[in-house]
Amino acid sequence: MLKENDELKKQLNAVAEENKKAFEKYSNALVEVSQKTEKIANNIGNVNIIISDIDKQFKEKTGINNPKDMIFLFVAIGLQCARWILIPTLDEKSLSPTKDGRKDPTSEGKKDKTGTKQQIDKERENEKEYPNSKQIILYPVPFDAMKGTEDIVIPGVTPLGKNISGTNHHSATLGHDPIIGQIFGTANILTRSITFHDSFLTTRKVELTSGRQQLVIKEPKYNIPLMMEDVYFSVKEERKRIVSALIKENIHLQSDKYTKKGLPIPFLSPALQQKLLNLNWNSAELENVLKCGIKGIANNIMVASLINEIVGTLHGFFYNENVDESLSLYSVRTRKVVMISNIIAECINVFSVAAGIAIGVVSEKPDKIKKAISHFDIGGILVMIHQIAEDGGVQEKIRREFLEHELFNRITDGKYSFLEESHYE
Repeated sequence: MLKENDELKKQLNAVAEENKKAFEKYSNALVEVSQKTEKIANNIGNVNIIISDIDKQFKEKTGINNPKDMIFLFVAIGLQCARWILIPTLDEKSLSPTKDGRKDPTSEGKKDKTGTKQQIDKERENEKEYPNSKQIILYPVPFDAMKGTEDIVIPGVTPLGKNISGTNHHSATLGHDPIIGQIFGTANILTRSITFHDSFLTTRKVELTSGRQQLVIKEPKYNIPLMMEDVYFSVKEERKRIVSALIKENIHLQSDKYTKKGLPIPFLSPALQQKLLNLNWNSAELENVLKCGIKGIANNIMVASLINEIVGTLHGFFYNENVDESLSLYSVRTRKVVMISNIIAECINVFSVAAGIAIGVVSEKPDKIKKAISHFDIGGILVMIHQIAEDGGVQEKIRREFLEHELFNRITDGKYSFLEESHYE
């Protein structure tokens, strides 16, 4: 009996000891929870300070003011600068207008398909209020009329008392504008009128006097609203007239495009258009520059992007998890190296181009100006803008993830000692 009592006593003591240990464990856990709850409350009250400190920590961890990153930065800058020096955006030759290949207006005019004197005079016998589709093609374009324009004054183009001439009628009339002419030139052809490139956009009727000879009529008065009204009624009579007029407009522009003067550069004042035409700058020359520029910009974009890719990849190869910590934070450093190198290289480019132009202007040497302009790195600037826009979003995403992780750890003050590691996984 005594033996059984001793055994029962031992069991009771063991249970009591276990209960005591459990009580101490729960008491310690309660104290730990209480302490952490108090710290969490304090941390929540100072959350702005904590966030500011985490942001500071993020900047320090993603900063590139260390030897490895600085080496990559200077190499990237050097490569980007060498690129725009060795691969100009524009060919210098394209920045100088040339008369080579320009054709005689008479031979080019044959492209216009204008009828002979006999054909035109015959058609005029059947002429009604508006020219029909056949007459539109056979008649000369009305904005080639020069007789009767002595009262039209366009500063820098034509003075009072002189008719518009073959040397200035392209800049004096909107029908000869490669872009605006698609509207005004087509309307002029449909209504047998001419719209001048003056301040009032003076519009007048044009009369065929004999064969291809044309006269600008001052009376009765005519204007753009009346012209648009006539366009409506003419097309209402025969819809295909507008197609014929548009075809006639573009055939005529094509016949003038490569002549000695050529067509004016669109969207400029008539005085500036005429000045440029006198200097052999016309729409065909501008088109040549643009084609050359697009090709050069495309090359610069391709090479600049390739350099960025090479620098970024090589920088990634040098990642060391023991030194550089998180790979995502290291990727921010990689992006910063690439982006900052782009910004510095393009700032150097803009400064050098501006300095080259200034030197050329002061020394009165156009060749220096052309050379400077040819190196303007438009493609590189576009790559830089894209890089800034793209990297900004990626870096902000990584920063937010880092902030959320660190904020959670700091506010919760780490893990509870009484919970197993698996609880946090």
